[in-house]
Amino acid sequence: MKGIISVFLLFLISFLYSCSSNEKVEEINIGYIGPLTGNAQDLGADPAKAIQLAIDDYNRYKKETDPKVNLFIENDFWKGEKAVPLYDRLRQEHQIKILLISHSDGTISLQKKVKKDGVILINPLNNDALLSKMNENTFLIGKKTEEAAQVIAARIIELGLKKITGFHVDNTFMSIFSEVVKKELKQQNIHTNIIKVGIDQTDYKEELTKIGNKNTDGMVFFGYKNLGFAMKQAREMNINAPFFGATTTLGKGFYENSEGTIVGTEISFFTPNDGNYVLGMKFLNRFKSKYGYMPSSVWPPLQAYDAINIVLDILKKKKEMSKGDVFDEWFKNKLHETKFHQGVCGNVAILEDGSSRGIYFSLYSIVGHNEIEKVKR
Repeated sequence: MKGIISVFLLFLISFLYSCSSNEKVEEINIGYIGPLTGNAQDLGADPAKAIQLAIDDYNRYKKETDPKVNLFIENDFWKGEKAVPLYDRLRQEHQIKILLISHSDGTISLQKKVKKDGVILINPLNNDALLSKMNENTFLIGKKTEEAAQVIAARIIELGLKKITGFHVDNTFMSIFSEVVKKELKQQNIHTNIIKVGIDQTDYKEELTKIGNKNTDGMVFFGYKNLGFAMKQAREMNINAPFFGATTTLGKGFYENSEGTIVGTEISFFTPNDGNYVLGMKFLNRFKSKYGYMPSSVWPPLQAYDAINIVLDILKKKKEMSKGDVFDEWFKNKLHETKFHQGVCGNVAILEDGSSRGIYFSLYSIVGHNEIEKVKR
């Protein structure tokens, strides 16, 4: 009799285990849009890899009750007009619930759609006053654009320069960066003339001829790798004023296009020394181990890694959702509860307007190819 009972219990346990193991695991699809190639590829290609790395780890070590996460990546070639069709494809083909997008212009163009569709949009690249005024489904996890620009303005003021000229690329981020610098310098009666140029421009001789060596004692280059050509041409025309750059000056191709004249440029930048050094270097070493190289511009993948880990930490709590909860409303509330995420960039908090705090850039000088050092003040 005992033997029959034992067999029955084993059968029952096996049956129940079989039923539980056959339960369908919930899956959450996440989209990513960014520049994987082209002028600003370091702002998208490496962040995409950082996000994939974090998701792979999550799926490998998650509990059985946690949802599986799938990532679908699209290349916008750093063109804001591509955001809408790429988003539509991600929605139609993969029913994404969360979108990470490394593009200010794309973030702006998707506002109506993400609100209508109940999709959470996270920009892991830019964080400024304009983007923080977007709808409540939009969140910004990254450095404060205005603060990064103020680093450059403060250095120009500190050096006592009085006539600043240069270039800024005609997009939302670089326009904001330029305007903040001009505003800060104007308050100190520093003459500023920052010329708006297209991202694909390669010849700046006409503008540089008008600027001339006598009309500037400092030049700014707020843009992407093509401005390396402007640096080279400026030096060829004997414009010997010091150079200053935005957060993107260490991007792929900038040094090569400048033919080394970029060396000495002071930039607003971020490394693990400015955040959580231990966690930051651990991530970067894992990145190198997986992909075979170290990013030249480390802050975009560092920020993206923190952003996706905040998302994944929330998804681990999805079992807490009530049946009547709407996903985007529940997720937004959880994002707003993020007040102390210990990430690779530091301790990140989400504010009421969807922007973030906790990532602070410093002043660095380019000393060689992909080599920088912090400026001693």
